[in-house]
Amino acid sequence: MKMKLIIKYLTIIFIVIKKIESTEYCPSKVGCMDETRLNCNNSLLAPTDFHCCDGLQCISVVIPATDTQNQLNTTMCVASSSKQRKSKNKIQPSKTPPIMASSWSAATTYYNMSNGDTGWGYFWYDASHQAIRTDFYPICPFLQLYQAGIDSNYIPCTVLFYQGQNYYVYPGAQTCCNYSFPAWKPEWLCQSNATFNGTVTINGQLVDFWMVEWFSNFTGVGPVRNLRNMYTKVDSHIPIRFREDLDTGYIDFHDYVEGPIDEKVFTSIINDYSPCHQGHGHSGTDDKTCTKYNSQTLRRSWPCDNPTCSK
Repeated sequence: MKMKLIIKYLTIIFIVIKKIESTEYCPSKVGCMDETRLNCNNSLLAPTDFHCCDGLQCISVVIPATDTQNQLNTTMCVASSSKQRKSKNKIQPSKTPPIMASSWSAATTYYNMSNGDTGWGYFWYDASHQAIRTDFYPICPFLQLYQAGIDSNYIPCTVLFYQGQNYYVYPGAQTCCNYSFPAWKPEWLCQSNATFNGTVTINGQLVDFWMVEWFSNFTGVGPVRNLRNMYTKVDSHIPIRFREDLDTGYIDFHDYVEGPIDEKVFTSIINDYSPCHQGHGHSGTDDKTCTKYNSQTLRRSWPCDNPTCSK
């Protein structure tokens, strides 16, 4: 009986070790916030990940309003004329971001925090094709376009990133438009200097919350802050939730599977509706589906303290 218990425990330990080994992590480095990062806090009582990197200081800033974002009073890391004390940045971060799988797919459900809409779809990613495809049903979730009176967003849509281009495809309206956009890589959490923001519970399971932000200036009137946060299974690269405020909501992943994706999964959706219109600002584009709102976020009053709700 004792021997069976020992074998059982050894088996469990072996499985745990193999599971840990299967997840690669970003190169370990001191956690700090790069220039232009928002919501910094250089207090010695604040988590190290929220300190500005050496040579930067945390100051109060006002980000001006745009046609879809209200004015935002916040803090930002900016270049400093004086050297920061390096001692407070020598503590290693409590966790290092994982490197995502090079190819995977999953069923999805989404929740739109602006109006409570829910939907479903599917997600595919393959780094070898420089491609991501996300299908949305029963309607496309971009509320900015609803409000602009663009009817095509009341039908299913596909968002595709493929070899340096970002496509918005509306099969029911026979419409496709595209923009230049850099390819997403498995190391994106490393490259974006993702900040570990604690462990939360989503759908009954513990997940690591990786906070990412990036800036765009599609309108030319000032920087627009974008949130692109990832929630992964604790100590794993398996995605559980993705929050992109372009659609003011989040996507949950289910039935996650790793493995190569047929390139036709990505190319078929644009081949069926080509040629695609170039995005806003290009001459000859008269389809109002292809507007700046495809690539601009909508700031809102979040229904919880955390801007990426973990309900």
